Amino acid sequence: MSRLRECANGRLRAVKMDVFPNIADKSPENFPSWKFAYLEIDYDPEIGAVWMLYKASAPHHFPLRMFEEIVELREALLRLCASSLSERWPVRYFAIGSRRAGVFSLGGDLAAFAAAARDGEHEMLRAHATICVDIMHSLDGGFGLPIVTLSAVNGQCLGGGLEGALVTDFLIAERDAKLGLPEIAFNTFPGMGAVSLLTRRAGPALAQKIISGGSIYSGQEMFDLGVVDVLAPNYEAQETASAWMRAGGEERWLRRRALAEARRKCFPMPREELREVVDLWVDCVKALTDQDLRHMDRLIAAQHRLSLGAQRRANKDSPGEPAIQNAGS
Repeated sequence: MSRLRECANGRLRAVKMDVFPNIADKSPENFPSWKFAYLEIDYDPEIGAVWMLYKASAPHHFPLRMFEEIVELREALLRLCASSLSERWPVRYFAIGSRRAGVFSLGGDLAAFAAAARDGEHEMLRAHATICVDIMHSLDGGFGLPIVTLSAVNGQCLGGGLEGALVTDFLIAERDAKLGLPEIAFNTFPGMGAVSLLTRRAGPALAQKIISGGSIYSGQEMFDLGVVDVLAPNYEAQETASAWMRAGGEERWLRRRALAEARRKCFPMPREELREVVDLWVDCVKALTDQDLRHMDRLIAAQHRLSLGAQRRANKDSPGEPAIQNAGS
């Protein structure tokens, strides 16, 4: 049995598959034609790369349904790797990208966060954030598989979107991409992995500067700071990522995987650490003032305008597809 199948089988033994009823149509036999509302799956057989792409019509932030789809994809991928079809569809890389022009991800569902804060539903916030950090923890470990993970960042990558990019083994970003953690603007902080991930990548002093300053950095600036691993020309994030994965073949892949495993061993990110930071984040949200929430409302309006415009463009380009802007929200 291959190392990939052995790891996937071990991971699946700890999972009750009836918890994921929506993966029935995402069997190994149907790969790579798995269908999601918000995610598009692509496979590059030459390099064994599975791409998870945010659809052009998907919200620019992370609604809860998108988290659920990522979990479904993870479990479906584990089933594929544990099956005999893993030899037909070998997986060496798991890459994250976006089909949304000018936007990788604007981060968390600020509208849901603001509503919960106003209504005092702090346990809902904690539950939402816990789902997020559990996904982050599993992605940080490459889903327990012998793979290399990477993000190909185009355009705006802010807040939780940047956290989701930082959690992969390698980060590729376009030269003029906009990366930042603006949560300090409404008196909170990025509570779903950024503190641990940035400290591991850049050291505690630089991590604190980026988080507490709330500034937006270009891809070039983040590359110069050592946060971004590979710099891509503008509008070529995914092409650059594909060329990077293809370069060096088997030998280069083995070195990258060894480096990723060494980072995890030397700088572990325990699930308990992430959940403790979530508790601190919830305490911070409890203390938000009306002025803080009004500032959050302005960012929510910006998120909504970008998402609505993208959905209209996507529906115009693909008139046969149903509009999904309210799916799972």
